[in-house]
Amino acid sequence: MIKAWFDALTAKQARIAAVLSLESRQEDIDFIITCRNYDYVEEVLGMFGLRYECVGRHGESPRDKLAKGIERQLALLDVVKDFDVHVSLTSPDAIRIAFGLGKPIVALTDTVHSRFVNKLTLPLADSIIAPYAIPMSEWARYIPSAEIDKVRAFDGLFELMWINRFRPTGESIGRLGLRSREFAVIRFEEARASYYDYGDKSRLLIRIARNILERGYYVVMFPRYPYQEEMIKSELGLFLRLGKLIIPRGMRLDGLDLSWHARLVITGGSTMAHEAALLGTPAISYFPQHYYIDDYLVSKGLPLHRCVGDDCMDILESILKSDIEHVDTSNVVSKMEDPTGLIISEMRRLVDTSRK
Repeated sequence: MIKAWFDALTAKQARIAAVLSLESRQEDIDFIITCRNYDYVEEVLGMFGLRYECVGRHGESPRDKLAKGIERQLALLDVVKDFDVHVSLTSPDAIRIAFGLGKPIVALTDTVHSRFVNKLTLPLADSIIAPYAIPMSEWARYIPSAEIDKVRAFDGLFELMWINRFRPTGESIGRLGLRSREFAVIRFEEARASYYDYGDKSRLLIRIARNILERGYYVVMFPRYPYQEEMIKSELGLFLRLGKLIIPRGMRLDGLDLSWHARLVITGGSTMAHEAALLGTPAISYFPQHYYIDDYLVSKGLPLHRCVGDDCMDILESILKSDIEHVDTSNVVSKMEDPTGLIISEMRRLVDTSRK
C-alpha cells in the first residue's frame, strides 16, 4: 500500500485530486487530501464524496501570502503525519513540507507564467509532469539544466482527466431552473494571484455580462473574491432581483454540466475556458498573457477564443450571432493524452526507488 498526499488549492486541483484518488484505489494507493479554504475547492471535493481536511487561507498582499503560507505549513505538519509521496499542482506549502521530510515529490504544472510559485516548487520536485504544448525551454528557466530530464511531457492537458470521465446529465442546470443554451457562464479573473499583475478587469466583465443579459440570456457568474461579488450586486443588481443573473453558493453544482449546456463560457483564467472548448461549447478567455495551452487547443480546431480589452465585445458579438451553438469535439479529444496513468506510474516509480 502506498500513501499519497495531494494538496488542492483551487477547484481545478480539487478535480485532479478526485480523479487520482478514485482511479488509484485499484492501484493499491490511498490518498490523503488536504486543501486550502478558498473559492469552490470544498464544493468540488464534496461533490465527489471525498474525505479531506482544509487548512489555512489564501493571502493577498506579498507579506500576507508569506505569513499565511508559514502558518499553513506548520498546521499541515500536524495534519499530514505519514505519507510516501506527495503530488500537487505546485503547492508551495506542501512541496516545502515534503522536501523537508525527504519524501518524493511529483509536481504537476501547466502555468509557466506563475513565476514565484515555480521558483519555489519545481527545483524541489523529483518528477515534473507538464503538457507537451509548453516548450521545454520554458521549464529550463526554473529547473537546473542537469535535472531537465525530470520533466515528463504528455500530449494533452490536465483537464482531460475529468473531461474523459464526464457524462452530461442536466442535473446542475435543473437546480438553477435553467434550460440548455439559454444562459452564459462567466468566471472572474484570479486578480490577487501572485502571477497576476495586469490590473483589475472586473469592469470589463461587468460590461460583458450586461451585454449578454440585455440580449435576453440568463447569466451564471462565479466571482473569486468578495469585492467582485459586491461589484456584481452594485452594477447588475436589477438582473439579480429579476432572477436573470445567478451567483451560485453552496449548491455543489457540476461546472462541467454547466459548461456543456451553456451557450457561451467566459473566464479571466484558463480552466473553465479549456473545459468548455474540450466539451464543444464556445469559450472566451480574456487572460491577458500568452498561453501555450490556448494555442494548442485552437490549433486543434476547438472553439476557444482569446481577447484583451475591447476586442472581447467584438468576439462576443460574433459568437452570439453565429448559428453554431455546440461543436462535436469527440474525435479531436479522443486523440489527446489523458495524464492520469502517467501521474500514477510516476508516483509508484518514485516510491519504489525511495524504498530500495
